Amino acid sequence: MSFSLPPGSSQKSKGFINFVDSVVSRCTAIKAKRFLFDAPCLASMQSSLDRWLQFAIEHGIEEVSVSLHYRRHKVYVLPRILFCCTTLVSLRVSQCCFSVFGTVNWCSLKTLRIEHAELNDDGMVRVLSGSPVLEFLELKSCLGVKHIVIESKSCKELVIDSHEFGDDEGLTLKISAPHLLKLRLLGNSQGGEFRLDEVASLIEAELNFDMEGFAADDGDLVRGLLKRLHHVPKLVMGNWCLQIGLKAERAGCCLFAGEEFWNFVKWRIYQCLMHLRHVEIVDGGASLLAWEPVLSLLKFLLQNALLLDKIVIDSTNSKSSQAFEPSPLLEVARILLSHPKCSPSAKVILRYPFQGRPSV
Repeated sequence: MSFSLPPGSSQKSKGFINFVDSVVSRCTAIKAKRFLFDAPCLASMQSSLDRWLQFAIEHGIEEVSVSLHYRRHKVYVLPRILFCCTTLVSLRVSQCCFSVFGTVNWCSLKTLRIEHAELNDDGMVRVLSGSPVLEFLELKSCLGVKHIVIESKSCKELVIDSHEFGDDEGLTLKISAPHLLKLRLLGNSQGGEFRLDEVASLIEAELNFDMEGFAADDGDLVRGLLKRLHHVPKLVMGNWCLQIGLKAERAGCCLFAGEEFWNFVKWRIYQCLMHLRHVEIVDGGASLLAWEPVLSLLKFLLQNALLLDKIVIDSTNSKSSQAFEPSPLLEVARILLSHPKCSPSAKVILRYPFQGRPSV
């Protein structure tokens, strides 16, 4: 069952409620697999939504997605019965009051996405302890959580997207997950920092977030994360983290000079780069000048990374790739192919959509 009412359709809410009621009342299936609901949440709709969720839960629902839209404050509190749904496998809630007071029994839940919600550490503990087979957790634009502790061996991936630290200065989101395999820190945040306490089992990490406004201690934030991730086989860094890392290290240099810079930081925050096997660069720029910082890094890796297997330059989805000839990219590839390399198996692969055709 899937129901959607576009934003700005409040005047149609009564007809929408009647329509959903009629569909639910006519349902003769013993089991309902999914309940997807996306609509403005008006006061007149809240009791109806409670009733529809109860119907879904009583029919052994496996997938629930509730996404609400508000003009002012979040007013819909998820019903207590939802936290005791033992058949639930996938749950996504957006802009709901996610208040957890009692025991959570999500014994079948594998995927949990919480968006635009206010949580606290106690509620997070209850959710995680009540979800023994949870494999994937995403918190997007959530406020109030200060410490995420994931002790389960089942949970493989954690995504923190656009975390809201609040108005107080010096706030920190600590993550302790000794068995976690994948960690992604994404989106735009402000006024806080991430700290990794225990992430020894990670095999993949993505630092693709940014903090509004550059502060001197942002370099310490990125440097601290990299130190905790030095063992990770696959590390993805977004533009902001790379730039802040460069600014932090450049503060200790009198001159930034391409490969000389990378040699300067070789045994500092970029020591982990020496173990890279696969490097992928997406849309480095439309001119050789724009490519210079990336080129210096790639040349440094070719010359120093013992285990490097391939460098992929991917411009297939680049907006700029549609506006110029591929000669700058070909020149970049030529420079890299002619550069001395430490790993005899290192390859340079260029992906570019020539005349609208798929890349090779």
